[in-house]
Amino acid sequence: MPLIEPAVAHWLPEARMPLLEGAIGDVLRRNAARWGERPALIWEGPDSIEKLTYGQLLVQAERYARWLLERVRPGDRIAFWSVNRPEYAVLLYASAIAGTIATPFNPGWTDAETRHAVELTSPKLIFSGVDRRGISLTPRAKAHAGCPVIEFDEVSSLKPKDGAREIPKFTSSHTYLIQFTSGTTGRAKGAQLSHRSALIGGWLAMHVADPNETDIWLSPSPFHHIGGSVSLLLGTLAAGGANVIVARVDANTIVSMLQTVKPTRIACVPTIFFDLLRHPELPERFSVRVMGVGGASVPAALVRELEARTGGVVAIVYGQSECPVVTATTPSDSVVTKTESVGRPVAHIEVKIVDTVSGKTLKCGEVGEVCVRGPMVMEGYWGNPVATASTIDADGFLHTGDLASMAPDGVCKIHGRARDVIIRGGENIYPIEVEDVLAQHASVDTVAVVGIPDDRLGQQVAAVVKLKAGKHADTKELAALAGDFVSHFKVPTRWLFVDDLPMTASGKVRKVELPELFLRTET
Repeated sequence: MPLIEPAVAHWLPEARMPLLEGAIGDVLRRNAARWGERPALIWEGPDSIEKLTYGQLLVQAERYARWLLERVRPGDRIAFWSVNRPEYAVLLYASAIAGTIATPFNPGWTDAETRHAVELTSPKLIFSGVDRRGISLTPRAKAHAGCPVIEFDEVSSLKPKDGAREIPKFTSSHTYLIQFTSGTTGRAKGAQLSHRSALIGGWLAMHVADPNETDIWLSPSPFHHIGGSVSLLLGTLAAGGANVIVARVDANTIVSMLQTVKPTRIACVPTIFFDLLRHPELPERFSVRVMGVGGASVPAALVRELEARTGGVVAIVYGQSECPVVTATTPSDSVVTKTESVGRPVAHIEVKIVDTVSGKTLKCGEVGEVCVRGPMVMEGYWGNPVATASTIDADGFLHTGDLASMAPDGVCKIHGRARDVIIRGGENIYPIEVEDVLAQHASVDTVAVVGIPDDRLGQQVAAVVKLKAGKHADTKELAALAGDFVSHFKVPTRWLFVDDLPMTASGKVRKVELPELFLRTET
């Protein structure tokens, strides 16, 4: 589909492929009937690789759905707080079948962040596991939940009563997920995705390079992230392939899985691929058909090396919690397209670039905010109609907060973040959240947090601090303060103390100039 008119940055939706019909449970039942003996989930057990077929997955998911319905009602929120594990995936399907709303929590959250999520969503039940360090989250869950907490280790013993009620039928418009994201206020918001928006988003995100039911998908993307809960879990379901469940996000695990389960597709942030290619036990050549990359800019050297080492293709996917997929590259795209853009709008989505002040659609090549409309867009922010109204306009366009330009052929290039987000190793970090914490220090006059380039992580979190006259503070105490209120990956690792910050005429910090200050101190 061409632009709405020549030279205008407004791309109309294309119906290049049919959309999935039905709710998540309907798709799982179709897969079980068609590919009942094919593996759906694969993971590393205590002694060997273990698998769950589509037929077995359906039986377990429906059993747990009946158990859930004995305790909660459709529409109730079910929280999940853990690193990835097979029971987590099965229970996400069970929640969808039962009509409850999955609410994944980030295992890296502080107590303050967790309390906010609980207050916002009022879960009726929490399944808890361990955090990335292997420490149980159950004590903290019980302290903050106000509802029953069940450990994932106990899940296998959960059984519905004899003569359990029938599983109700739901349409695809029923809410599947509250996906936590962050806003410029620093308070987490919950993007509300229906079965339809999540299924279509996952399907189109994974469909950039012709998936099929023989594929084995490996991604360390956590289930509390849109890449795990939608793109991976539901994208794999839609394609009928197998999903490899891994708890640890590191190159060691991926190298091991390359040798044991032989995945045909890998999806990671650039940081993980960077580490993988430098792993001493990685074979000189390993066979992977497609490598999906998202969450940060992708260096050209990384794309070339990945494709040379595998014989496969790199696919770049751009999306966000509010809309799982917006654009993607294709296998035939050049290295330049894959590294200097995020590809073209995927099927069934409408994309336009608008002026951030007037809202007027811009011309091709001009930089403005990315606005999208389509079946993958969230319904709104859970319990936050004000934020919803400021993000989704009267015409149904989601204002992404990302700045981009569009070429006449639809290729989009990201130029920055209107919402000032830092992307560190695939994790979104909003500076104002960290700034608000650091500003509490008695010695701090002004503080600005920015992202500075990093070869491995994409960006590092950096803080520029102006102290009050006659006051003192060092980086250790400021980092400790931040660590008490925000997750570890949000704490600045680079610090710069200045006498004055560059300001605009209206008294705002000119953040665009701050990364240069760090470069000057290194030369």
